Amino acid sequence: MEDNKVTVRIYGQEYTISGERDPETIQEIAAYVDEKMREISKFTSSARAGSLATLACVNMADEVFGMREEVTRLREEKERLESDTQHYMKLWDEAKQNFIQYKEGASKADEDKKEIEDYAAKLEAKVKEFESAYFDLQMENIQLKDELSKLKR
Repeated sequence: MEDNKVTVRIYGQEYTISGERDPETIQEIAAYVDEKMREISKFTSSARAGSLATLACVNMADEVFGMREEVTRLREEKERLESDTQHYMKLWDEAKQNFIQYKEGASKADEDKKEIEDYAAKLEAKVKEFESAYFDLQMENIQLKDELSKLKR
């Protein structure tokens, strides 16, 4: 990448800064440093520019350390969330598999139920046949008893 050279003003002094960042970003960084130095100068009336720059650097380093801690925390949170996501995806896959097995089982149960109902219908038809045959036999038995009784007289 090419270096961009930008002239900036920090705490009343001009500097030429070169860097890989675009000129607008370099200007923003310089403005941020200038702002920090001016904030510190409000609290220290006799500080020289070098001291202000050092204090500004300490404050910005504190911000960097805080941001590093936040980045570490966010990375750990991201890893935890990814782990949780994998866990829940596994649970989801298991639930889908269980549902598929349930559907297959329910389908098989429906088939078995139909077979049982068909078998029960056949049994009912046979029972009716037997009842009818039993009734016919009883009628025939009554007729035979009547004939036997007539013959005995």
